[in-house]
Amino acid sequence: MKMGFVFLLLGCVVYAAGITLPEHFGAHFSQTVTNPQNKVIHYSGKVLFSDKRHLKWIYLKPTRKEVCTDGKEVLVVDHDLEQTSAYRIEKGFDLAHIIAQAKPYKPHIYVTEYAGRQYTLKVDEKGRLQSVAYYDDLDNKVQILFTRMRYGKGSLPPEQMRCNYPAGYDMIRG
Repeated sequence: MKMGFVFLLLGCVVYAAGITLPEHFGAHFSQTVTNPQNKVIHYSGKVLFSDKRHLKWIYLKPTRKEVCTDGKEVLVVDHDLEQTSAYRIEKGFDLAHIIAQAKPYKPHIYVTEYAGRQYTLKVDEKGRLQSVAYYDDLDNKVQILFTRMRYGKGSLPPEQMRCNYPAGYDMIRG
């Protein structure tokens, strides 16, 4: 579901196949997940990406949730449930490989396959990422659109990339 894309943006600055990813970026996103029965869930929020390991999703709708990763662990903070879940990442994600393998499909559209999953990437005229579409492990169609993208150089401050939560939240380790 949502986790599959968390690993999509783990990588560094890459200039290949007409797609550019910066050292860091921030953007607003809207995510649509459509299950095989055509039921649709819409999510929206903000995303931060920094260096090749740190990614933070801040879900604002329909529920408040944060998803952070440092490349070794994923931390999910569900503010509505007052619950935090931590998961070790067994297999990393090689974005540089994905970008290097991306093939033009149509103008501004690229396709690539990684670990048996096909990704469709859409970029703007400058090669900046605009959207990503793929099918997750449950055969849900996932589409993420990025708006107000701000690219930058260097890493974001580590404290900005952490998921913060009150000490009273339940902790689940998986």
